Amino acid sequence: MAISEQLIQATAEKLLTYASIDLPADVKRALNEAYSKEEDPAARSQMEAIFKNIELAHQKRVGLCQDTGVPLFFLKLGLRCQITGDPERALTRAVEKATREVPLRQNVIHPLTKKNSGTNTGWGIPYCHWEVVPDQDYLEITAVPKGFGSEMRAAISWVLTSEEVDRAVVKAVLDIVEDAMGEPCPPVIIGIGIGGFADSSMLNAKKALFRNPIGSHHPDPKVATLEEEIYRAVNSLGLGPIGLGGKTYCLGVHIEINGSHTAVIPISVIYQCWACRYSTARIYNDGRVAYLTHGEGDEQHG
Repeated sequence: MAISEQLIQATAEKLLTYASIDLPADVKRALNEAYSKEEDPAARSQMEAIFKNIELAHQKRVGLCQDTGVPLFFLKLGLRCQITGDPERALTRAVEKATREVPLRQNVIHPLTKKNSGTNTGWGIPYCHWEVVPDQDYLEITAVPKGFGSEMRAAISWVLTSEEVDRAVVKAVLDIVEDAMGEPCPPVIIGIGIGGFADSSMLNAKKALFRNPIGSHHPDPKVATLEEEIYRAVNSLGLGPIGLGGKTYCLGVHIEINGSHTAVIPISVIYQCWACRYSTARIYNDGRVAYLTHGEGDEQHG
């Protein structure tokens, strides 16, 4: 069997709906852990407002946030996976339908004329990032309605290799946090890309945001140690939820790395707000769909 364009579209529609309305379990767990640490009345009040928001979105089946974002898909293509039709056309149609039916705010515009497509598609959107996975027979789709309150605080800097790179990373993150304050809607996840090129560094930072579960560490011990150091340093600033004071500004720090030039290293930093909206599924050649973050289990399609 092969994975049909229609099945890809139907799966992506569900993923966009799940992601827009209900947070993944690891995000809710991290928020609850953050709340348990807070003692400041203002911080606890802000966290309680977040929980009420989550509850109402679930009960009323409406978006978690008024900014329903710009659609982004991370796709992993198994080399033994077989697909008929055009998967990116299927994803575009899924976005168009989700925009009408979830509904999603019509956010996508032409960057110069500001013309709104009305469908959250067009001009290269939805943005699709493909990755090849050897020896697998599935197509994995992660749907991300990426809000731009946190997106616009992304930053990149460059460090000479004559410097201590880990110290430069810590300083870069703290500078960005102190400049952003409450704008990215903390508690946030911080994604960091170190090494590679300017574009691959920022892509790594964005992919790192959706590592599951929040707070899990990179397999390289040196990177994991840096993740923990930055996590503690950011929260020690005392900015807290929504930047109004408290113990938890950051739910987790995730770093991804690439090999870099011997002379200079890019450091990219990007935020994800507390509404860490994403949903993942795998579609197998036999028609089975496994929902990894939402849903009630596998579905079988003939």
